[in-house]
Amino acid sequence: MKEEKVKREYDKNYKFYAPIDTQEILNKNITKIKVMRYNERKKQWEVEDWYYQSSEFPKNPLLIFGKLIPQTLISDEEDENKDKYLQLVIFELNGLLTHTKVLEQLSNRIKHIMDNLQGFEVVSIHNLTCSWRLIIGLGASHPQDTSMTLHHIYGIPYIPGSAIKGVTRHWAVLKFAEKFAEQNKKDKFDKIIENVAKALEEGKDLNIAVDDVEFKDLINIFGTQKQQGKVIFFDAYPIENINLKMDIMNPHYSKYYSSELPPADWQNPVPIKFLTVENTKFQFYLASKVKEDENRKLIEKAQKLLIEALRNYGIGAKTSIGYGFFCEVNKM
Repeated sequence: MKEEKVKREYDKNYKFYAPIDTQEILNKNITKIKVMRYNERKKQWEVEDWYYQSSEFPKNPLLIFGKLIPQTLISDEEDENKDKYLQLVIFELNGLLTHTKVLEQLSNRIKHIMDNLQGFEVVSIHNLTCSWRLIIGLGASHPQDTSMTLHHIYGIPYIPGSAIKGVTRHWAVLKFAEKFAEQNKKDKFDKIIENVAKALEEGKDLNIAVDDVEFKDLINIFGTQKQQGKVIFFDAYPIENINLKMDIMNPHYSKYYSSELPPADWQNPVPIKFLTVENTKFQFYLASKVKEDENRKLIEKAQKLLIEALRNYGIGAKTSIGYGFFCEVNKM
C-alpha cells in the first residue's frame, strides 16, 4: 500500500480581534496550521484541513474563549472559524489539566476552607455527575454570541452558587405549588406558582409542609427581601476531570427569529456552535451557622432539595431537552 503524503504548514491568513500592538505577541503564541495532502492525480499539494495551535505553555481557557479570538482572512473558511476557535479552547483546557494539577489543588484549597469555617455546619455533596451535557451562561454577553461561564482565575467551567441557590429555590416553589394545586383546582398552575413564590419572597408562612419540609423552612433557608437566608450555597467546581465538548444548535428560521420574515421552508438553517460540559462530576458545598439543632436540620433539608432539583429539574440552559441533569454515582 502506497503511503499518503501529508504535511503541515504555517498559514499567515488570520488575525485577532485585538489591538494592533498585541497582534505580534498573539501571533507568536497562537498559530494557524494547514494540513496539506499531496494529490497524486493532480501532482500538487492541497489543503485538507486547518486548525489553530497554541505554543510554549497552556493559556488560561477563559482568555482564549473571551479575549484572544482569531479571525480567518480566507472567505471560504469563515463559516468554519468558530468551530476551529472553540476547538482551540478545548485544546487549551485539556493542556491545562494535563500539565497542571489545577483541579486537585482547587479541591484541596476549598476543602481546607470548609474544614476551617468556625461556627458553621458544612455539608459536602461529591457524588453528583452531570448525566449528559451541561451549559451554564449560554445566553451571557459574548463576542461569539454563545457563551459559557468559566472561572475568571482558573479558567475552568463551574456552577455559581447563585445559580445553585436559584434552581433549588425554584424547585421548592414548584413542590409547594403542586401541593396547593391539589387543594385548589380552580386556579391555574402558573398563578399558583406565582403566589407561592411571592409568599416566599415576602416571608409569609403558608402553614403547609411537603416531604417533611415546612414552608417556614424555605423562608429560613433562602431568606426574603428583609431576612437573610440561613444556608449558604457555594460555587460548585468539577472534580477528577472536565469533559469539554462542542455542541450545535440549528435554528431553521433565523429570519423569523430576528423578526424579519415569517417562517418558511426556503430559509436556510444557520448552525451555531457552542461549548458544553459532558459527563463531569462536580462537588457542591452548603453551610449554615451552628446555633441550634434547627439550623442543622435546615441544612439537611436544603441538601435534600438541592439533590432533588439537580436530578429532576436540571440547572443551566436547555434543560427542556435534557441538559443540566445530574445523577448520583459512587454513593458512599
